[in-house]
Amino acid sequence: MTDLAVLALGFGGIPLAAILLYTFREWIASHRGIVWASLAGVMAFLGLSHAMALVLETKSFLFGGAGGVLTVLFLGTALGLGSALVWFVFEGPLIRTEPSKVVWAAVAFLALHSFGDGLILGRGFAGGVLPSVPIDSLTISATILHRFLEGVIVIVPALAASWRPRASFVALFVSLFAIPAAYAPTLFADSMGFVAGNATAMALSAFFAAAEASLVLILLLRGFLPIATADRGTRWIVWTAIGFVGISVVHFVVE
Repeated sequence: MTDLAVLALGFGGIPLAAILLYTFREWIASHRGIVWASLAGVMAFLGLSHAMALVLETKSFLFGGAGGVLTVLFLGTALGLGSALVWFVFEGPLIRTEPSKVVWAAVAFLALHSFGDGLILGRGFAGGVLPSVPIDSLTISATILHRFLEGVIVIVPALAASWRPRASFVALFVSLFAIPAAYAPTLFADSMGFVAGNATAMALSAFFAAAEASLVLILLLRGFLPIATADRGTRWIVWTAIGFVGISVVHFVVE
């Protein structure tokens, strides 16, 4: 048996290691197209394919009692939240420097994704059951790579925006949202009962997945892809595909 606290702490803290990319800032700057295109592929999977698959997974709750009503409300709110967040980040008067807009949107993505993944992790421990989690070198390596890349999505725009390492490291702390989120399903199960608590946890997961998808769609179109395609040529298409397929394989190993 694996303790939830150990998993949640490791899962939440891994993206902080992405600050090490400041050591390779010159290489990243000289390979801009490759780096940004690869990350665009990673985000396309995490924020669109994977997130929307989770939304579709909850569709059974749309047709059954209070759980269905709750999910509909959460999904509607999520879509509005995602659209509003994107609007304020990219068009609002509070943030005026273009590279910084991409950084803040990437931070919002990491926060939403971390909280959503924390909920998924915690659902397996709800109801007083401690699941057996496979611990092997392949699973651990894939999980570390998965979470590290999520931190990279924040650090690469931060480097382009000339953020100082300290500010970038503080921004990465949003990944720790995975820790309290991992305990939320158990709290729901204890206070509401296992069935109602599980339905609420599923609805929350759908909420954050829908908001994440709304954010990532515009972040890709307004942030990562324009920068990846700024250089001449079509190599960005290949690297975007590599990023997408690569993170898909990583998720296949983890899940």
